[in-house]
Amino acid sequence: HAARAKQAADATELAGLNTDPTVTLTEQERAQFVHGMSAGVKSILAPLEAKVTQRVDAVIDSQGHLEAVVDAALERRKRAEGVLREVQGIMAQVPAYRQKLILVKKEMMAINKRTSRLSQKANQLRGMRDRMREQERRESERLEARVVTMTPASGSQPGTASIGQE
Repeated sequence: HAARAKQAADATELAGLNTDPTVTLTEQERAQFVHGMSAGVKSILAPLEAKVTQRVDAVIDSQGHLEAVVDAALERRKRAEGVLREVQGIMAQVPAYRQKLILVKKEMMAINKRTSRLSQKANQLRGMRDRMREQERRESERLEARVVTMTPASGSQPGTASIGQE
């Protein structure tokens, strides 16, 4: 406060005005006094004004940066909400797909059971076929052995034999 009072007094002296209250000032003197006081006040307030302007500019710059950060955060939030809606839609479908998978699993198990039964039946039929072929082969061999053991009859052609002739 003392520094400001001194600056004000210096400004009054620079203006060349008398500060005695009993002295009456003319209009010109009064204008000079006001001009001198204004210059003094301006010189006192100029550094403060510069500091305030600098701080306001810093706040404006940081506000612009904050606006950009907030805008980016809002954009990320919108994207996240979109992804969340997609995930919720997918999650809503999970029970339906689970039921479908259960049905497919049951069908696959039924198919596997039927395939196993058919495979067993096929194996049984193959066994029967193999036994029948074996039986037919033995029968054929027995018949061939009989035919070979028979002797050809007189007057018959070679390779033909009469049944009952030896």
